[in-house]
Amino acid sequence: MMPKDAEIIVIGAGPAGLAAAAALADRGVERILIVDRDDEPGGLPRFCSHLGFGWEYTHRLETGPGLVRRLLRRLDSKTVTLLTRTSVLSIRGGPRVEIVSAKHGHMHVEPRAVLLATGIRERPRSARMVPGRRPAQGILTTGQLQQMVARGIPVDGRRALVVGTEHVSFSILLTARHAGLEIVGMVGSENRVMSYAGPALVARAMGVQIYLSTVIDDITGAERVEAVTLRGSSGQRSIACDTVIFSGDFIPDSALIPGSGIELASATSGPSVDQYGRTSASGIFAAGNVLRAVESSGFAAIEGARVGANAATYLEGLLTWPNKTARIRLGEGLAYIVPQRWSVAAGGGYAARSLPISLRALADIPRARLGLTEDGRTIWTGRPTKILRHRRLSLPATGLDLLRGGEVSLRLDPV
Repeated sequence: MMPKDAEIIVIGAGPAGLAAAAALADRGVERILIVDRDDEPGGLPRFCSHLGFGWEYTHRLETGPGLVRRLLRRLDSKTVTLLTRTSVLSIRGGPRVEIVSAKHGHMHVEPRAVLLATGIRERPRSARMVPGRRPAQGILTTGQLQQMVARGIPVDGRRALVVGTEHVSFSILLTARHAGLEIVGMVGSENRVMSYAGPALVARAMGVQIYLSTVIDDITGAERVEAVTLRGSSGQRSIACDTVIFSGDFIPDSALIPGSGIELASATSGPSVDQYGRTSASGIFAAGNVLRAVESSGFAAIEGARVGANAATYLEGLLTWPNKTARIRLGEGLAYIVPQRWSVAAGGGYAARSLPISLRALADIPRARLGLTEDGRTIWTGRPTKILRHRRLSLPATGLDLLRGGEVSLRLDPV
């Protein structure tokens, strides 16, 4: 299939994009084009050889490459064309997609629909306002290290300090072993580990010191990192190392949104969507971690599958673009919610599948409850529970399904 013949273009071949393409094909869509700028499909998981990928979607303990292989096996080349080394330059109303492909060159494609699944990227050291020297060697992100190890590129270093304590930060311990790196410490500005207790226990059992409520004051070294100065509650300390790995601090890869007609959600820096994955631009859907940073690969695949099915229904003419949506306003203490808007009706007679709710708080709260109101009327109240920053909060879609298009507010009340 030539790109110009595509009925729908899926932008991004990570878990969300691959699962979306499979769902589209399952619903009978026959001309599906997936484009990805990398040289192989799979997104970030293809570079992560440890277990823990895709559980919510596959209900299996798999490595990142294992999950990618499983997703690719679901795609039939008769209905799905996968173009790697292909960059999307712009998306415009229509929709109209401008792409540059190593195989087909520069072209403008006008599919009936677009599904945006470009995922996330890590902010490098330069974007994190970290003080100190700028040595030519020894500064990496998690993704850079993972790609180097997966591609067999030697890592020129021996002692590494990891910045961050999120889930991905602890995966570095496994990747570092393959790279011949010794982790001399982990640094987090928060007062607790942002991942679960298990990974932190494993790290400490391996002799890795975790410095909490601590920031970097200085990085020394000219050609290569020589040491890092940390500042915490107990004062300053210098740690000798030749590599600093900045982990986590993900942001949606939403570079295509400006000029596309897609509304950007300020709280997430990703596209604003309703519960069916519809953006503000007609014919353009979005799913996966481009919506917010960051959910697991399995969660992203579930989103991709549901939005892919909804996009297929749109192509069938059974799902229209919404005329009336309720914007969900967040009260104090809440960081973001996805979806940000709730459509009063799906349109047509099809019961579209809603996105799973992705909701986060700004800080830890010992005990609080969620409450949902419309026009001042209480729709739903949750049970009191412990709130942890960086952990998904539970909000059933049953409460949101009762909305009628009024002023909607979601609040977090300490108990």
